[in-house]
Amino acid sequence: MDLDLLSGFLAEPEPASSRTLLSDLPHNELTAGYSGTRDLVPKSLDPAQVSDIFPKSMSSAPLNPVVAKIEAIFEAMTDCILKEKGQLTIQLKSRHRKKTAVAGDGESPKTSKADSTMIRFPTKSPREAWKFAALLRILELSYEALVTATVTTKRDIYYRDPELFMKQAVVDRYVDDLACTFGVDRDALNVVAAAKGLVAGSFSIVRKYKSVIDFSTEDEGILVPNTREIEQIELQDVKWILVIEKEATFRTLATSHYWRDSQAGKGIIITAKGYPDIQTRQFLHHLYAIHPELPIHALVDFDPDGLGIASTYKHGSINLSHQSSLTVPSLNYLGVRSSDFVLPDRIEDERGILRLLARDRRIAGKMLEREDLDEEWRRELRVMLVLNVKAEIQILGGGESLGRWLDEKLCADLMEDIVMEE
Repeated sequence: MDLDLLSGFLAEPEPASSRTLLSDLPHNELTAGYSGTRDLVPKSLDPAQVSDIFPKSMSSAPLNPVVAKIEAIFEAMTDCILKEKGQLTIQLKSRHRKKTAVAGDGESPKTSKADSTMIRFPTKSPREAWKFAALLRILELSYEALVTATVTTKRDIYYRDPELFMKQAVVDRYVDDLACTFGVDRDALNVVAAAKGLVAGSFSIVRKYKSVIDFSTEDEGILVPNTREIEQIELQDVKWILVIEKEATFRTLATSHYWRDSQAGKGIIITAKGYPDIQTRQFLHHLYAIHPELPIHALVDFDPDGLGIASTYKHGSINLSHQSSLTVPSLNYLGVRSSDFVLPDRIEDERGILRLLARDRRIAGKMLEREDLDEEWRRELRVMLVLNVKAEIQILGGGESLGRWLDEKLCADLMEDIVMEE
């Protein structure tokens, strides 16, 4: 049976490879005691030793599909060791990423497709043995988090066994691939990414342990909360939500309490400091789901990356297109737009206007090929290419100048909504 838990878990062992073993791999210490003519697992193992390798309290695990699937893998491994026959083949699915010029996660989910890798146990290949050891360790730590009802981060998993994983990217990939294989969101493994996003505004949350966090108290914002810990969100007269690409712009608005003093009413400002992480996207989706009436706007640079960031919030990313609850379909592209700087008297800082690089033009071209791209966003990309310029948020100015620009845009949007309702 593979990790799809459908068929072929035990397969016949593969014949030994005659090619040279990868003895120069960074992880060769994990397999240093074995040669190409020996199995990487002892031919016989006492049942007591097996109980030391795998979790001891499987029967006490909560009844949920992910726990059941992990236990099935552990049990199949035990059978392979004790019966001294057969080979465990894990079909690990992954989200294949097509080569594209779009950076980060700002890609269309419609171009994604599932890919898969076979990982076998036992094996005579040092590289295969390392892959299996890393995967098994992640399964073990995820299982531990699930049965103890705790949440761990990918960073925590890495530091539990850095010599085995060698780099954070190994943990990141296998955690996401396991979620894809099991057909669940990564949160279902009780594994989350460390928060990097910041949020401030006229609201507070009540956590499941009854503690309260007031997001209006910190001048520079508070880390975006994990949605799984939220029991209730209490908004205080919030009229709008603004997603900001850059941390510096966010801090400018947070320290000036723009979210409190805006002419458009009280609001919430949030940033993921560039391309958004999962936790920030989940939190924004959570706000959208419980308060769909609130307008959500994006303030990004007038360049392909800025539009890519906005698109990731709105439509999702190719790597995590199998995950639900990460999109905000109502997101509005507030700016920066071409109309904000084509007239010289509207530019506060000309240093923010730059020529497009070859990379920028490649990214813009790729984005124009996407079917899910909003028509007004498509128009802005075409203007960008024709003018051969890009513009950063700083052209709007800082402090009071930026506040005036936002007041104008947000108030106009609110008035438009009122007219439409009438």
